[in-house]
Parts: sequence; C-alpha cells; structure tokens
Amino acid sequence: MSGLQLAAGLVVYAIGCTLQGVLGFGAGLFAVPILALIHPDFVPGPVLVVNPLLSGLLSMREHGAVNRHHLRWALAGRVPGVLLGAVALTLVADEKLGVMFGVLLLVSVALKASGVQTRLTPRNLMAAGGLSGFMGTTVAVGGPPIALALHGMPGPELRATLSTYFLVGTTISLVVLGLAGQFGTSDLVIAAWLVLPVAVGVVLSGPLRAPLDRGWLAPAVYVLSSAAAVILLVRSLV
Repeated sequence: MSGLQLAAGLVVYAIGCTLQGVLGFGAGLFAVPILALIHPDFVPGPVLVVNPLLSGLLSMREHGAVNRHHLRWALAGRVPGVLLGAVALTLVADEKLGVMFGVLLLVSVALKASGVQTRLTPRNLMAAGGLSGFMGTTVAVGGPPIALALHGMPGPELRATLSTYFLVGTTISLVVLGLAGQFGTSDLVIAAWLVLPVAVGVVLSGPLRAPLDRGWLAPAVYVLSSAAAVILLVRSLV
C-alpha cells in the first residue's frame, strides 16, 4: 500500500466515522466499499479492529441501558454467522473477493434503505445476528441486519445494545478470522492508522449532528455506498 492510498483511506474513514456520529450508522456502509477500491488490505480485518473503539466512544454520549435479553439472542445467532463468514473467506479465491464484497455491500445498502420492520422475537434476533455475523466477518459491514431487527427499541437502549453487540461480536469475528489465518500483523498496523480517523470522526460529529442530519444525508450515504459497491463489482468482474 502506497502512502497516497493510506492517506486517502484515512480521509474516507474519517468521513465515515463522522457520518456514524451524526446518523448512528455509516462508518462501514459508506467507507468500506470505497476503502476496498482504494486497497483491499483495508478490509475486513483493520476496520473490524477499530469498530469497537468507534462504537464505544460514540456510546459514551448516551446513557441507556443494554437490553441483555435481546443482546443474548443476537449474539447467539452471530456465532454461526461468523463461522460461515470465515469459511467463505477461505473458500473464495482472491480474485473473486471483490465480487463477493460488491454483492454483500449492495445487500447491506438494500437492507438499510428498505426500512423493513420485523418483530423482536428470539428467532428474528438470531437470524439477524447470523446475517450480521456473516456480513461483518466477510466485508466488515454487519450493522444493517441487526439494526433493522432492533429498530423498535427506544433510542438510548438501541444505541447501548448495538454498541455492546458490536464490541462483543467484532471480537468474536477477529478471533475466528485469526484462527482461520485471515487476520495478521499487517491488519493491526493498518488498524493503528485508522485510530486517527476514528478520533477525528467522533470529535467532528458532535457539533455537526444538528446542521447535517436534515433527512437528506442518509439517502446520500446509500447512493454513494451503492455507487462504490457497483464500481468494485464491475472492476472485479472485468
């Protein structure tokens, strides 16, 4: 990875972290497809490493109780999803990873933009956790399925539960990726660089929440994410 690619990746991820601080989502959905275009080494490992840090810092702004009942079912579903994701990464040839990334990223955008509503049942939570685990492990974007499943919870409770879910769930993904030989020292080095844009995004998003969150920003994220995912998919196929 060149210095220019690293600098571009840091800027893109800083924008993604800022969006997440404003909207409650967007770091992975916006940044991952663009990071994959800049250099594939950015995903999924490095982004997974810094995700708990970002979620933890943003959750400190809210004082909500974690819903342990929903959290347990979601994490129970995440484990098999993570295992399937790790297997998928080992089976898919390197030249086809871009295709898988592009397809799953488009699925992520579609899930988030659809506004589909589901009941908060153990079965639905496990299914959402499983899909989230698979997508989070393979492309580092596991937020849309679990966020949709928990949509009916009050704001502070939702954010606190999601933050804890990502903290525990991402750790599970990293352990499994390490055991599968899909995560190494180079990922940690890149992740260390990504700590800087996390800090920048958290700081910038505070004063920007009110002026930016006007209803148009979320659709813009969907459009940009979809465009980047399509470009990645076409480039990989060609």
